[in-house]
Amino acid sequence: MMKREKNVIYGPEPLHPLEDKTAGEMLFRALRKHSHLPQAIVDVFGDESLSYKEFFEATCLLAQSLHNCGYKMNDVVSICAENNKRFFIPIIAAWYIGMIVAPVNESYIPDELCKVMGISEPQIVFCTKNILNKVLEVQSRTNFIKRIIILDTVENIHGCESLPNFISRYSDGNIANFKPLHYDPVEQVAAILCSSGTTGLPKGVMLTHQNICVRLIHALDPEAGTQLIPGVTVLVYVPFFHAFGFGINLGYFMVGLRVIMLRRFEQEAFLKAIQDYEVRSIVNVPAIILFLSKSPLVDKYDLSSLRELCCGAAPLAKEVAEIAVKRLNLPGIRCGFGLTESTSANIHSLGDEFKSGSLGRVTPLMAAKIADRETGKALGPNQVGELCIKGPMVSKGYVNNVKATKEAIDDDGWLHSGDFGYYDEDEHFYVVDRYKELIKYKGSQVAPAELEEILLKNPCIRDVAVVGIPDLEAGELPSAFVVIQPGKEITAKEVYDYLAERVSHTKYLRGGVRFVDSIPRNVTGKITRKELLKQLLEKSSKL
Repeated sequence: MMKREKNVIYGPEPLHPLEDKTAGEMLFRALRKHSHLPQAIVDVFGDESLSYKEFFEATCLLAQSLHNCGYKMNDVVSICAENNKRFFIPIIAAWYIGMIVAPVNESYIPDELCKVMGISEPQIVFCTKNILNKVLEVQSRTNFIKRIIILDTVENIHGCESLPNFISRYSDGNIANFKPLHYDPVEQVAAILCSSGTTGLPKGVMLTHQNICVRLIHALDPEAGTQLIPGVTVLVYVPFFHAFGFGINLGYFMVGLRVIMLRRFEQEAFLKAIQDYEVRSIVNVPAIILFLSKSPLVDKYDLSSLRELCCGAAPLAKEVAEIAVKRLNLPGIRCGFGLTESTSANIHSLGDEFKSGSLGRVTPLMAAKIADRETGKALGPNQVGELCIKGPMVSKGYVNNVKATKEAIDDDGWLHSGDFGYYDEDEHFYVVDRYKELIKYKGSQVAPAELEEILLKNPCIRDVAVVGIPDLEAGELPSAFVVIQPGKEITAKEVYDYLAERVSHTKYLRGGVRFVDSIPRNVTGKITRKELLKQLLEKSSKL
């Protein structure tokens, strides 16, 4: 139990206690319990599904196979795949035997994959056939990947085994006596997820089994959703590798929901799936709430089955939420706030309490405060400061990066979000601005430092700064301020194309390129991005 402090807001008691269990043990018990349910996950594009029985048995058989193949506690397994009905099988199987999972963004180019996989150094990678060539290239350029397994084929390809072939080679097919291992859930790392933190280059966030388990018990609490009971249908399109999609889906499996999956978001496929599968609930990013509020396509489909829309990953404009709620005849939109460093949502709409513009209230077992940036003092209602989070969802920190960990999590265990806001008299939280440099494009994290590092390699660029320009649909658009090297020439399009050839599509300079004489910096040499953003808003130069 946390010691009660003044002006610190605490979540309610959880409906289910936090047990001395690993995430593997909790999910093993849940999947076995739901084995009678006909559908765990349905792939809309492939018109294929997995039953809970098939899902449960596959996790057990794969865990056996990994163990028999010699994998052990703390070995790292990576998943590099688009949304796929088998995506979570290696994750849960790995947790049964104490392996660490490290999902990565499958849309990354090989250079980016080498960087992020270099953080976790997986010995084994599960991928789909579409991504195989990229993973093979990463394997050829690194020395840690020893085995690649393909999730969505029955045949081996390029010397890499398919999932069924790997299981049939290393498992005897008998799971009657299989049980997951028990180990310390508080200390044992379960997952390494990519995050840029509040600033800088991508880092690996170490989430423990306890971190994940708190998310799982939140999913079982009826306060967290509308009639989300076993068999109820939900729709997912958020990428599974991302902390947002990762945590949501584990919670869904915990409850026994019927998960309708889009491999990627497509407008008509999304609306048709809601109609055809009678979807009850969807967790969204703001761009999709905007689409639902304004697109004429929405009128072509029967969306009357919808009882709940949730939104996270980036701020949702108040006016957009109000239009969507009215159009879809909903009581409100459940909003939430969380960081990769805090596993999942730590603040969200509880019960049927909807306040326009509010992120909601603190979730069970967690605490939040608004801190004065200068003194660290916890502030009272309606005073603006930095939003800080504490409790058993806060991660262990960053892989091999003590400095960044200390900057993010203070000695008292408070995670500093880099966002600033306030709470009202009813303990509802609101975010009004960000201290952190991270750009959020359609819910995806874009680290300015990463893009700056690449752009500075161009011989025509002397100095550069990247900032996010506010955009109603996308949240923010990455935009570059460029100082040209004396004696050289380069156009805005050439800068745009140079970066686009070296990064994945979410990191393109959609906010434009602007040429300046110098980049403003403070006395320590740090770029003063607020000053740049002010210039950008005064005169934007979009491509």
